[in-house]
Amino acid sequence: MAATSTIKLYTGARLPLLGLGTYWRVPYAYTMGGKLLPLKSEDYKKTAYECTKAAISAGYRHIDTAHAYENEEEVGRAIRDKIRDRTVRREELFITGKLWATHHDPEHVRPAAVQSLNKLGLEYLDMYLIHTPWAFKNPGDNTLFPRDRDGNLYFDDTDYIITWKAMESLVKDGLVNGIGLSNFNMEQTQRVMETCNVPPAVMQMELHPYLSQEKMVKFCQDSKIAITGFSSFGAPDSPIRKKDDPQVLEDKVIRAMAQKYNKSSAQIILRYLVQRKISVVPKSSNKDRIKENTEIFDFKLDDDDMTSLDILNKNWRALRYESVSKHKYYPFIKKPEEEPSAVRASQ
Repeated sequence: MAATSTIKLYTGARLPLLGLGTYWRVPYAYTMGGKLLPLKSEDYKKTAYECTKAAISAGYRHIDTAHAYENEEEVGRAIRDKIRDRTVRREELFITGKLWATHHDPEHVRPAAVQSLNKLGLEYLDMYLIHTPWAFKNPGDNTLFPRDRDGNLYFDDTDYIITWKAMESLVKDGLVNGIGLSNFNMEQTQRVMETCNVPPAVMQMELHPYLSQEKMVKFCQDSKIAITGFSSFGAPDSPIRKKDDPQVLEDKVIRAMAQKYNKSSAQIILRYLVQRKISVVPKSSNKDRIKENTEIFDFKLDDDDMTSLDILNKNWRALRYESVSKHKYYPFIKKPEEEPSAVRASQ
């Protein structure tokens, strides 16, 4: 296996097991009036450009993008530059985009997709996902998190089912080759499948040893929905982390396994996921780590080690999206300890 190893989708397309996550948006803070202000400069956009180029040079063929990451222009420029210098051909790349929560109204779906294509400078996307099941009001000014005068998020109750219908037209019109979901729970996914004409091809979800999501993974794979795991390291650099949140990369079992295989903890986690036929999209602003993340196809975890990683599951979510927990389509209704837990040892 190599960095170009893939999962075959029901559409016939092949999703690379290793991809680059491009969420380098700077941390934000809210003022007392609810206004969103950046904490840092826009250097993150330069990071997006340089790291996307480095990843493609290192062999990455899946680039995971999103309107909400606010760097589509830089990522797209990097992609085009690597095509121009003949490092890669467009047809060798798998580019994922995402429909943001302010664009769930069916009238906004196509313009949002076209806007992303224009920013990326591409003619089509290989995959386009509904980023979240919850929606926000669209203020018409590209605000990602619209708020009312009291600083509360401005929720919208657009049903993701009618959003999906509009997504299907993007496939018909050739703007995207496939469509999928992100951050949806099992019931929401089933509801989409029961009403769709074009089934979801990919599901993105948080996945790491502390959140193995065995039941959801099995449901998707049985339904011929490929899985991409994000926040594979437990989002250690997230600005919304709490002091008592665990550090997945520091887990003793994972660190001991890293010594055993002469790999890093990050490589052990990525190998654990791809060995479960889950594609991964780790992000890094360090070019050496970007290259290091490709070195997960030259070894295999034995069955006992896979089971040892399975039983680390704590049903702990790094990204709980608590600010939208009152939205009618918030996907994580149950308390973490009540969410289903299944491990390989009990199968």
